[in-house]
Amino acid sequence: MGSPHTPASPLIAAQGYTPKVSFDTLENPQANMFSYTLHVQSEGYTRMRSTRVFLCASSPDESGRQALEWCLESLVQDGDELVVFRGVDPDDFADNDHDQYREDARELMRQIQEKCVEYDPDRKLSIIVEYIAGKVTQTIDRLIALYRPDSVVVGTRGQRSVMQAWAGAFGAPGVGSVSKYCLSHSPVPVIVVRPESKVRKTMAKRRANPKRGQHFDELTKTKTNNGSLSVPMFSTLTR
Repeated sequence: MGSPHTPASPLIAAQGYTPKVSFDTLENPQANMFSYTLHVQSEGYTRMRSTRVFLCASSPDESGRQALEWCLESLVQDGDELVVFRGVDPDDFADNDHDQYREDARELMRQIQEKCVEYDPDRKLSIIVEYIAGKVTQTIDRLIALYRPDSVVVGTRGQRSVMQAWAGAFGAPGVGSVSKYCLSHSPVPVIVVRPESKVRKTMAKRRANPKRGQHFDELTKTKTNNGSLSVPMFSTLTR
């Protein structure tokens, strides 16, 4: 899997966090998975029997950012572990500078820690960032088998493109095979988070419907503490 190493604190660990062992197989031609893994923990973090593990597929677009922010703000609690996965297209991986992927991963880790402090500075968390290139279905299987998450969180660009969001988050060029695979093989619940802009658009459209307007007026009152309308669209258990 490659040699583990502990990077210097300024690279990935913000104040209040401790860098843990990470892995880098981006340059290993014999690796069965090209990946760059970063791991930090809050100072004083202790893994317990009650610790929950969440896997968030966070693409760099609005849908992926909203899914990650919803996880950090509304899902993970003190003592939990959050694994943030960002897929790398295999063709792009072969052509691009791998150091840029490493820097992108470090920047994502820094942003996550900043958000964690912003939402709840007293919360103790374990945070893992996975940048992975390769076949999508194998990546899904390996991450679920490796981390055994309680659920998987993913963003969506709209109600009719949920499976497209799955493909994009995992770096896949196609949609059909990935969507079928996720629906038929995921052993854990899947939470789909719709971006705030999509929620507002849907609510405005349905509020104009006299048969449903009152329902959506009530839904508006169920915003999160900071006023965000990003909400889970549904969750499903496929096994």
